[in-house]
Amino acid sequence: MKTRLVIFILGLLLLPVAGLWLSGAGWGDLVLRGLTGDAAIINPPSTLLTTLMMAGYIIFINHLNQLISGNRPFQGQSSYLLRIAAASAVLGWLLAYLNLYVASWTTQIGNPLLQALLYTPLFATLAPAVLCTRAFIAALPGVLQRLHSHRTFAPPAPEKLAYALLLLAALGLAGGAGWPAQLHPLLWLAPLLLLTALQLLWHENTIFSGLKSGDYGRMICSGVAGLITGNFVLFAYQSNGGLLVIQDTQFKPLGLLLFGLLCIQLADMLAEEWRGKKRGGIFPTKKPLIPVVVKNNGYNHLPGEHGGGL
Repeated sequence: MKTRLVIFILGLLLLPVAGLWLSGAGWGDLVLRGLTGDAAIINPPSTLLTTLMMAGYIIFINHLNQLISGNRPFQGQSSYLLRIAAASAVLGWLLAYLNLYVASWTTQIGNPLLQALLYTPLFATLAPAVLCTRAFIAALPGVLQRLHSHRTFAPPAPEKLAYALLLLAALGLAGGAGWPAQLHPLLWLAPLLLLTALQLLWHENTIFSGLKSGDYGRMICSGVAGLITGNFVLFAYQSNGGLLVIQDTQFKPLGLLLFGLLCIQLADMLAEEWRGKKRGGIFPTKKPLIPVVVKNNGYNHLPGEHGGGL
């Protein structure tokens, strides 16, 4: 899991730099595209109030979850919640970094240290909010049943699919940074493609694994959760006086849907180690589908079990 996270972070950091270099541009050509306004203009209360509103949103959604299903997300799972929050904060800054190359949104300039202190807690609430919202949507009566279909999707072999997704992710991160006018939508798709490819390379389930059995619920609920959470945080931030302008309004809904899928996929990866799951490496050897039975002194045992009567 740690190896995949390191590869994911390095990919998002380095591939855009490579794309910028290949296009013949330089750091001076960026001109901090994703930032605007006077450096003296920054509104700390807007960020702090939005963070508090997001915390309240999570508590409220968790309460609704408990009323509907009897379950409260993250209850008794404080260590997992902390991991999700930390990963969410890192993801938020990575996406803000990618925005410097394509300027899909513009926001205020400010003191870097002050911005880190203000925005890190806000970013840390995003993925937990998406997870709680997805759990609430899935708990609504009849939702998962209606999203289950007899139409299944048979993907290509995991190895081939993983390498194809890696290629597309590299193209999106490098090409989107170097030629943003033509490839900026692919840049925002690239983080999800990269994370999905890494899951496939390590023979893990992805957010799309349920499609093989006709289960569309998890994917759709995750995307809708990203849409709801994203619109809420944008509304809260702008209502509290924060300056954030979406440049490509037509791409905004798709971007929020992708963010929801990315958060759930990242949470799944973190849950592997939280559950104590270990993997040997890329494409590990699978266990036989039919267990081998070993006969010993008249008893039938599976490998690794010990015989003996009760």
